[in-house]
Amino acid sequence: MFVMKEQIRQAVEDVWRHHCAALEDALAESIGELQDLLRLDDYKRHRHDPDRLERALGPLAATNLDVGSLSRVLGKGTRSRAIAPERLKRVQELIQTLGEMKQAWSTTSTDFDSVELEKEENEIRELAEEHLNRIARVFRALRIAQLEIRSKYESETHDALFADFDWRQLGPAELRLCPPFVVMARLDGDHGAQLRKMMSLLESRVPMKIAALRSSLREAYSPASDIEVPSTMTIEMLPLAMRGVYFLQTSVADPEFQKHLFEGLTSPRPSVISVLCPHDGEEQAAFQSRAERAVRARAFPMCVYDPDRADGFVMCFDLSSNPSPDVLWITETLSGCDPQGQPVETEEAFTFAHFAASEAEFATELTDPPAVADQLIPMTDYLGFSRRQRVGKLPFVTLAGTDGSIVRKVVSPVLALQCSDRLHLWRTLQEISGIDNPHVNTTRAKLEQESGAQQEALVKNMQQEMEKEAARREQAAVASAMRRLVVRLTGVEPPP
Repeated sequence: MFVMKEQIRQAVEDVWRHHCAALEDALAESIGELQDLLRLDDYKRHRHDPDRLERALGPLAATNLDVGSLSRVLGKGTRSRAIAPERLKRVQELIQTLGEMKQAWSTTSTDFDSVELEKEENEIRELAEEHLNRIARVFRALRIAQLEIRSKYESETHDALFADFDWRQLGPAELRLCPPFVVMARLDGDHGAQLRKMMSLLESRVPMKIAALRSSLREAYSPASDIEVPSTMTIEMLPLAMRGVYFLQTSVADPEFQKHLFEGLTSPRPSVISVLCPHDGEEQAAFQSRAERAVRARAFPMCVYDPDRADGFVMCFDLSSNPSPDVLWITETLSGCDPQGQPVETEEAFTFAHFAASEAEFATELTDPPAVADQLIPMTDYLGFSRRQRVGKLPFVTLAGTDGSIVRKVVSPVLALQCSDRLHLWRTLQEISGIDNPHVNTTRAKLEQESGAQQEALVKNMQQEMEKEAARREQAAVASAMRRLVVRLTGVEPPP
């Protein structure tokens, strides 16, 4: 868990550095443009001063012109084009404010603002808003600077507008540039209460980023849980409940892990970033292998829900980071020896139970089959049975043993329940992402059936027409042959 926290921390620090540099550049650019504005105003105010006119006109000014009178005449029009005193003072103060902000950002530490989910909700919200309002003050100054540069700032209108300016007035582009405020949450074990607290925080619409870290994939179910669809909260279903929240579930098994992490941290919306973490003390290579198996087994499906991607919900949901997202299970080939020592190969769907077989926390959930194996049934078949059909059946999975043999292991009811839960979740994700929509499938089957019936009728009609044409040609051939025979026998051409 510590290693993954450090990875999250590093990703956030990268975002911090990127955004701090962007804000510092924006401040420097605004300061430069405002200073150019003051230099232009200074030139307009003093370009007709006597000393400047003398230098500009050279010897001609001293001998042939009254420079003082000329300066007074030309200066009358200049004063009307100069910046008003109150605006001049405002711009000068703004340059000073922007300079102080730039100095502050250039010395800002990359230690990002974060809290643990265990803190009180109100305290988390207050800290998040304080963080965002500190950055909102920078954007407030930048907005005022742009209005001053374009001579669009009007005190009567804008003073009141910017008086109560806070993070709620920031636009999506500005929110993307805000260094993220991160809430760290650990979700191992029974995490229903933590999910409810996360949802309560997200309902505030404060664009905080909740990093939900978990190393264990064992779910805690109540004894009364439905064997087919357990009534438990799952973090993957968060987009259905909160459509305005950015959601990312990822792990190091994702080739674009860092890219997706950056996108989640820079979303202008409240965000949940669910990440699979290594166990304490787990080697990186072992964790990489475990993360890949978890994704293949649909134990930890990777997904992105970005409400800003499209107007339709389905187009906002993306499962493309998963291997073969259009099928239920990934199929693997097991090679080994049967009980007689003969080499065998078998195709096996890689279910959650297969993943659990390599996890120490599930060691007691897989046992050797009984001597009488009449009730054994493959795990994938068992998952397709109704509750009544499952009675008395023992689901099993086929695994490669440590000695190279192919063995069967009986799956416990607890593990079978989680297999069923993960299968139902994966099917749901396929449906809401548009990969396997039952309504679309029904319509497609109906159209194919109708098309097949039309094709069959067309073929039958063509066959009948061909049979009629063949009979007509046969009759014509017989008549022609008879006519030739009559001519040969009688020498008389019969009438047509």
